[in-house]
Amino acid sequence: MKNGTRYAERIKKAYARFRQTVVQPNIPDPGDPLRQLAIATLSVGSTDTVGRRAVDRALETLVDWNDMRVSSATELSQATGNAVPRGAARCQRLIKVLQSVYDRENRMSLDRLRTLARRDAKHFLEELDGIDVYAVASVLLWSLGGHAIPVGDRLLNELRAADLVHPDATKAEVQAFLERHVSAADARTFCLVMQSFKSQKTSPAKRTSKKVVTKKKKSNVARN
Repeated sequence: MKNGTRYAERIKKAYARFRQTVVQPNIPDPGDPLRQLAIATLSVGSTDTVGRRAVDRALETLVDWNDMRVSSATELSQATGNAVPRGAARCQRLIKVLQSVYDRENRMSLDRLRTLARRDAKHFLEELDGIDVYAVASVLLWSLGGHAIPVGDRLLNELRAADLVHPDATKAEVQAFLERHVSAADARTFCLVMQSFKSQKTSPAKRTSKKVVTKKKKSNVARN
């Protein structure tokens, strides 16, 4: 990422300040890789909480992962309670990923990833049809204990708004940048803390409005 050294210092300071304002998060135990893959695929545009609830609701409505795989995007979106932003598109992507898992493993399971070296597991995930960089990183971090920093759309936008990453950096570049500057030991805490991060910068509209009011007051004083 361009100007990485400058942004590394900024994000280090911003994270230190923000961490003091939130409750120390509880680190969850590693979860089922297939479930985490589904959560990440549905939540990349919102939050893991939304994705987790959507997956749980779908599994209450549908028979199992195989039933989810053979559903239509509309059926799956309805099964999640239509809770996912751009639900039909996200569900279609999830179905594509699940089909790829089945084609590779001949069953609906990613348990074999636990037996692989982290690099091999990452390579396996990256070759699944329909998967994105967020889902790969999410499975590595939350299910396999790997060193990864999944960056969803919301966090990416907030980091850009706070000028903590280069405005032209892609999601993959931001993830790689954070993985270089956040240690493996701190990765899960960092992700849990930053899931509620919001830029504190004043919007251009508010700044313009303030200038106009100030100018008007000075004008009134001059007339008096």
